[in-house]
Amino acid sequence: MASITGLDHVNLRTGRLAETVAFFEEVLGLENRPEDRPDFGFSGAWLFAGDRAVVHLIETEADAEPPAGALDHVAFRIDDFDGLLAELERRELPHRASGQPGNGVRQVFFREPNGVLIEISSAA
Repeated sequence: MASITGLDHVNLRTGRLAETVAFFEEVLGLENRPEDRPDFGFSGAWLFAGDRAVVHLIETEADAEPPAGALDHVAFRIDDFDGLLAELERRELPHRASGQPGNGVRQVFFREPNGVLIEISSAA
């Protein structure tokens, strides 16, 4: 049987493509590389962390109903937790910071422009 070796990417549908791209670039430091996204015949964006496209966006109609489902949140690790907290404060983005008991991992939760809950964690 095959085994999972890691999470490849997260795919989000959005009627606010430019705003969503800007959010992931400006708040989380991901890089939009239009030249590296294949031409699928529909609009969207791939946002990179280093050499990996970790967030894929598909543009939908602005008033399209988001798909319902069991997704609770998307989680990323970051190397500058305090810098991210400062950026969230500067932007006045509602967020909740906490830590995992017993291991010193710090976490912060907030929503991106389409309402998806984002978790960012940083090792102790």
